[in-house]
Amino acid sequence: MTYTLITDNQTLADFCATDARLLALDTEFVRTRTFYAKPGLYQLFDGRHTALIDPVVVSNLSPLWRLLHDPARLCLLHAGGEDLELFQHQSGALPARVHDTQLAAAFLGYGTQLGFAPLVEKLLGVSLDKAHARTDWLARPLSNEQLRYAADDVIYLYPIYQTLWQQLERKGLTDWFEQECERAVKRRSVSVAPALAYLDIKNAWTLDRQALGILQRLCEWRLSEARRRDLAVNFVVKEAHLFRVAERAPQSLGDLNRLGLEPMEIKRHGDTLLALVQQALAAPDSWPEPVQRLVDYPGYKAELKRIKAIVEQAGEQAEIPAELIASKRLIHQYLSWKWRLEESTDMTPVLLQGWRGELLTSQL
Repeated sequence: MTYTLITDNQTLADFCATDARLLALDTEFVRTRTFYAKPGLYQLFDGRHTALIDPVVVSNLSPLWRLLHDPARLCLLHAGGEDLELFQHQSGALPARVHDTQLAAAFLGYGTQLGFAPLVEKLLGVSLDKAHARTDWLARPLSNEQLRYAADDVIYLYPIYQTLWQQLERKGLTDWFEQECERAVKRRSVSVAPALAYLDIKNAWTLDRQALGILQRLCEWRLSEARRRDLAVNFVVKEAHLFRVAERAPQSLGDLNRLGLEPMEIKRHGDTLLALVQQALAAPDSWPEPVQRLVDYPGYKAELKRIKAIVEQAGEQAEIPAELIASKRLIHQYLSWKWRLEESTDMTPVLLQGWRGELLTSQL
């Protein structure tokens, strides 16, 4: 099947006038030192025509965004989490309706993290060439082989989706699948609150309240700085170095140097780090409570075992994989709600919502 490489605004506008209601969609991007992914190519297949849109040279992508934001269109993605983040940042909104074939495959027992190429081979008997998976998609010109590789990702996505949808219909799982797709999109619309970024730091649970108060301010500043400069957080200041600063509360640039921070970190941010330490020390009433790990709660192992058994049984009865119903992360979210938040009604955990709630609420 042929494709059209779109490198000008008018050709893009013409293609986006399609009346198709089903759009296979993919992106190619680069994300190394930056906080946000840099788009290198957008691929679309509407069932008849394939377009490879070059965002490096096309200056007006608004026709594409209008197409994706149209609730009358259904966008097909495979493992589309990072694609959704890219659309959110580049267009200011997420696609109106999304179906993810990796989630469809998970409901049908093909595996919860099955890649696109293995799925194509399993369902269509076609072996895709993945030799260009590590292409620098910002480099120009792109070769015919690279463009062909990119086109295949949407050309085969279309029949894969149709096959999976038929199987979901036969098993009566379309409603649950659509709920899960909506949840996946909603998750990408929620960004980490800078004030809570410290909770993602490894071993934060080992720190006392003073150190946590420092760490909270450091992480809040680092995340905001990373977003402002479009720089990966560890290229602002490394996580391990933030932890040492929080733990030791340094008072001088010499102290930072003795903690092993990199010279450029000290040169660029040393005064800011020291100021944040002083601000935290001066406000003990704002220090967070110590982080208590779920594994340290009495009865953690027994409760985890009990929930896993409930999930296994529910999966067998519904004929869907237990790992799709409840990952360890979702079980921990439930336990955190149950033990730390005293079952607050305004923060219902995912295990008690939607189709999972139908399966588990009565037993949990």
